[in-house]
Amino acid sequence: MKDAINRLEVLQALLRAPLRVTAVKEELFPPGRLTPDAVIVTHRFLIIREGGMDYTVEGRARRLERGTQFFVPAWCRREWRVGRRSGGCRLLWCEFSSGSVDVSAGLFWREPAERSLEEAAFERLRVAGEAADERAAALRQEGELKACLARFWPEARMEGVAGGPVAAAHPEVARAVAWLERNFAEPDALEGVYRTLTLSPNHFRLLFRRQAGETVQARLGRLRLRRARYLVQETAMPMKQIAGETGFGDPLYFSSQYKKFWGRPATEDRRSGGVA
Repeated sequence: MKDAINRLEVLQALLRAPLRVTAVKEELFPPGRLTPDAVIVTHRFLIIREGGMDYTVEGRARRLERGTQFFVPAWCRREWRVGRRSGGCRLLWCEFSSGSVDVSAGLFWREPAERSLEEAAFERLRVAGEAADERAAALRQEGELKACLARFWPEARMEGVAGGPVAAAHPEVARAVAWLERNFAEPDALEGVYRTLTLSPNHFRLLFRRQAGETVQARLGRLRLRRARYLVQETAMPMKQIAGETGFGDPLYFSSQYKKFWGRPATEDRRSGGVA
């Protein structure tokens, strides 16, 4: 039930948000094709038309075959590979942004019962972007994309990764995750989450690490730094203000943590436009 609630909350947020499609393509990738480990700065929504691939998000890999439809959130580390002995992999894929909507890191997928319906929807999405009137094209693409997402999310499954939703978790862990997602920008968020507990701190830390795949402190840092990168890329907010907005009281500590997590300084990220 908790997993279903998480998926419906994601869908509701995406349907309410302004979605901007930046690319829709059909591509055939040859055997042996490999993309290097990189942080993507827009959402990816894809369906495999032919062949298959090994897709890795935040260090966790999954084999995806023909007919699989999948979603990779923005600000995730990902890489993928097409097997050398395969006949290649043909993908229909869409790249889009969703403003400030943040989807937990992970690989989400489903195997639609009517694959031809989804393939036709991607084709409509591509054609919609070719309209001469740019405003009309953007609105048509947004409508087509939201219809696709409305079919996808209620059935989506997730490859568990650190930083993802905690499905079927102990109630105390689930409450703590929800609390952190709402309050991560508070300077004393780590102390604050412990004040909500009924379990002993030691027992809670063990449960959290076992079920979430990371420590409480690591989850808090991940939430803060994912939000920080959005602010670096999408606003002109000064770095000192971004540090404060994401719960880092010390701008120097923020800078060091940002570079450690994302592999590049925040100032470089802003200059480069987020190309990873």
